[in-house]
Amino acid sequence: MTEAPAAAALATAPPARPPGMWRQGWQRFRRNRTGMLGLTLVCIVVLVALSCAWIAPYEPNDQSAMMRFGSREGPTWAHLFGTDRMGYDVLTRVLYGAPTALAVGIGAMLVASVIGILIGGISGYLGGMADELLMRFTEFFLVIPVFIVILAVVRLFGIVVVGSPLESIPYLNLMTIILLLGLFGWPSIARMTRAEFLRLKEMEFVEAARCIGATRRDIILRHILPNALPSLVVIVALGIGGAILAEAMISFLGFGDPKAISWGQLLFFNYEALKVAPWASIAPGSAIFMTVLGFNLLADGLSDAFNPRLKQ
Repeated sequence: MTEAPAAAALATAPPARPPGMWRQGWQRFRRNRTGMLGLTLVCIVVLVALSCAWIAPYEPNDQSAMMRFGSREGPTWAHLFGTDRMGYDVLTRVLYGAPTALAVGIGAMLVASVIGILIGGISGYLGGMADELLMRFTEFFLVIPVFIVILAVVRLFGIVVVGSPLESIPYLNLMTIILLLGLFGWPSIARMTRAEFLRLKEMEFVEAARCIGATRRDIILRHILPNALPSLVVIVALGIGGAILAEAMISFLGFGDPKAISWGQLLFFNYEALKVAPWASIAPGSAIFMTVLGFNLLADGLSDAFNPRLKQ
């Protein structure tokens, strides 16, 4: 007697909703070993950046080792990664370099994402002459020798601010580098955004939104942009690693912020003593390698997880 009502209830129950785009992507991502390795490395760097003030064995500007003639001292229990030529504890400086690296990568990609999504979205949605003009503008930025321009601007800006009120702003050079990396790092995001907008604006769900009277703003922000984000996340994850590497190269050439602790700057101060104290250069170099590798592997895993042509 009780089986018939139960069967009727099952028959009238609404069908289960299929998993959403983000949930399907996460399910694919979890099966990707390369992506999970990248996520693990990125999580380690984030945890180090958040907890460096508590886990670092010394203060970042502690040079007490030099007072006892302990500069360029090899790894010991007191200094697990040794000391550099200035008497700093290498492990402490490497740990304090993690927040700088993440600030550069995330900050530069935030600036680049805002510009790239804005330009690419307008270009892909409007099409026509606006598309042509904006894409030619994007291509102009693609042929600029970005690294040389950034070095020149950082050096000139550093000379101009001397003696001005701007000189008192903390980490001004670092913020300048972040801004420049973002201003020159948006073209790839713009091109991907344009491609996604061109594809999505012809989809049936967008046409349905137009038919029910949705405004252009609602169509872009509620229908097209959320469905374009998975592809953009891949580009942004890859760009974070690239920005970290670019800042390390800028600092290694001596154009970094002297007030900030960065891995590239640690290499700049210690590369001359590579034969005498290799640990002072190997540690920050390994940190750069592992961080950039983590973001690249994460981007590779995200690309496989959110590829719409990927078969489950």
